[in-house]
Amino acid sequence: MSTSQSVKLNDDANDIKRRQTVTKKGASTSKQAENEDVHLPVTEIHLKSHEWFGDFITKHEIPRKVFHSSIGFITLYLYTDGINYKHVTKPLIIAFVNIFILDVIRLNWPFFNKLYCRCVGALMRKREIHAYNGVLWYLLGLIFSFSFFSKDVTLISLFLLSWSDTAASTFGRKYGHLTPKIARNKSLAGSLAAFTVGFLTCLMFYGYFVPHYNHLNKEGEIMWTPETSRLDLLPLSLLGGLVASLSEGIDIFNWDDNFTIPVLSSIFLHSVIYIFRK
Repeated sequence: MSTSQSVKLNDDANDIKRRQTVTKKGASTSKQAENEDVHLPVTEIHLKSHEWFGDFITKHEIPRKVFHSSIGFITLYLYTDGINYKHVTKPLIIAFVNIFILDVIRLNWPFFNKLYCRCVGALMRKREIHAYNGVLWYLLGLIFSFSFFSKDVTLISLFLLSWSDTAASTFGRKYGHLTPKIARNKSLAGSLAAFTVGFLTCLMFYGYFVPHYNHLNKEGEIMWTPETSRLDLLPLSLLGGLVASLSEGIDIFNWDDNFTIPVLSSIFLHSVIYIFRK
């Protein structure tokens, strides 16, 4: 047998050994995986909508953002239709109680939780599968604003929660890596988006909707008017943008921003208008 043939036979033998080793490792890994699957908790829940639609839901959260933003437009329509804003508090409280009860039930009943996640999974984040729904914080923040502040301050705070928060999240995820971080999970890009939307919201609401639908406002419901304030519309709108940016960017004890945004924006905006009253 020649030297070259001997080398070739040795290489073939080594190759066979490597394949056998890989096969054994693969079988061992497969068996280990099977054993691990046996011990997976039966309460494990997968959001099928996240798997089916991928980034459309998991990364970009399109359904959640559409729902989030639509509340602002629905509220604006109700304002132009003359709905008494003080009558909104009771339905908000009822919705909060009902969703809270549902959450308590589903977090203690895995089967119900699985059905719940199948129905509204497209609007949920994965961390909400085994935690309380973010909608609770949303409702709690709005209940606070509708209970203690004037009509214009309350509506602006809702618009900032609905639109500025969505803009901050969208632009923050898209361009946040290009700008500095200003807080935990908060980027300059997101804050600038919140500021812009907050500015435009105040400008349009006080500059167009309040004057055009002023006949629907009862006396004393609108806290800011050109006649009663030392602030003109433009500086007020700029401060409104700043309020939106600060409310979205401030992190208080890791509380959900669905709660902190309407609460802080109501307090900040009310304080600004009060300070500059004639």
